[in-house]
Amino acid sequence: MGHTKAKRSTAHVVPILLIIALTATLLLSACSKKPAELHKTKEELEVMARDLVFAMAEGEFEEARKHFDKKMSAVMSVGQLEQVWATIQGQAGTWLNIAATAFAEEEGYRLVYVANLFERGRMDIKVVFDNQGQVAGLWAGALEPIEYVAPAYANLDLFEEREVVVGEGKWAFPGTLTVPKGMSGDAPVPAVVLVHGSGPHDRDETIGPNKPFKDLAWGLASRGIAVLRYEKRTKEHAAAFTPAEAASLTVNEETVEDAVLAVRLLKTIDGIDPDRIFVVGHSLGATMGPRIAQACNSPKAVGVGGAGGHGDGDVSEGDGRIAGLVMMAPAARNLADLMAEQLEYLANLDGHVGETESEQIREVKAAVDKIKSGALREGEMVLGAPKAYWDDLEAHDPVEIAKGLTLPILVLQGERDYQVTMVDLGLWAEALSGMANVTVKTYPDLNHLFMSGTGKSTPDEYMVPSDVSEKVVADIAEWIGP
Repeated sequence: MGHTKAKRSTAHVVPILLIIALTATLLLSACSKKPAELHKTKEELEVMARDLVFAMAEGEFEEARKHFDKKMSAVMSVGQLEQVWATIQGQAGTWLNIAATAFAEEEGYRLVYVANLFERGRMDIKVVFDNQGQVAGLWAGALEPIEYVAPAYANLDLFEEREVVVGEGKWAFPGTLTVPKGMSGDAPVPAVVLVHGSGPHDRDETIGPNKPFKDLAWGLASRGIAVLRYEKRTKEHAAAFTPAEAASLTVNEETVEDAVLAVRLLKTIDGIDPDRIFVVGHSLGATMGPRIAQACNSPKAVGVGGAGGHGDGDVSEGDGRIAGLVMMAPAARNLADLMAEQLEYLANLDGHVGETESEQIREVKAAVDKIKSGALREGEMVLGAPKAYWDDLEAHDPVEIAKGLTLPILVLQGERDYQVTMVDLGLWAEALSGMANVTVKTYPDLNHLFMSGTGKSTPDEYMVPSDVSEKVVADIAEWIGP
């Protein structure tokens, strides 16, 4: 499940699931003369600075300008501000989230430094206020790259990586294959395909400074298991979708087809045991895990391939059988219901649900009701996905599909996960109870990313550098076996 929203300090919520960063660039200095009387507290200025950045990230540039003073308004039109933000994104990637704010006073002006996390690092946006509480200047600081730090359990001497291409034609996508050193046809090793959560993820499933799939790949390869991770179709080919293709997109094209193609590729690689290939799905990838397993092991029954008119080949043909399935935080309930539940959880984190939050919750619940009632029009987009996507999810119950599978299944759940919760785990455990092929494990201190923490989990937690728990890596490796 992708992160739904990050809480704005005014109780507004915004998406946090993508990326951005930048080189040192002066955006603007239009500081006006300092008035004599203070009109805003430093806490109020921090809220205003955060909201300005949130508004730009949401594309609400008129909203972002509402506290500009006269000089700023004169030199920075809505279109110019939009171009500034577009330039930043062009250089840096997509904005992720606000990590922190800090108040300062410099040369008679009050400033708020807004620390932003982007795809390629961290960057401060400095908002300058006059004493009237109006924005008198705006700068972007230098990019501070976030360098990946390998988990302690990853032994770089034990594996190597190579670049691969999965599939053919328009929707072919790049990936990284991490393999134990010494792998050969005489000593084949087991392998896994990592399948992402919702949203246009990169191969590492990067979220802020964290790279869960890279952690898993390096950790498992250190234990003798090859790992294939890849760019998700909706990230690699985001600009390639025609309006008709976007309107007809289903989770089959977004997730299932490409996972099957990745399995097929692994079966062709010398040194990988074709009879010991596993799928490890996270969040949406885990929820789709039973469907992927069914597509690999019983493709004729599933009819995978080109359902939405996006495929370049029929992946339902050929040997794509997998040996087992690992589901990390699989949802058992309706995805739309979970989105509403997440929104309510985030709104309640501070103990108070404001009017803006209440209105957003009402809007999301109304959208959920519309989805579940079947009232969507062809091509209509609701909660970020078209009618075809929601219809496809509704037509395939992952729990019921899993009940019909005979291959080994490992279900993993972090008990602090607020996106896919222990309620979902309970539904899975109840439905699959008594099935000898199913193993369930939970982790009291882990969140949705399977990273350790304490207290209630929040989106801010995802912005703190961490690693996928070594216990999770060890459990997966032990379950797969040597």
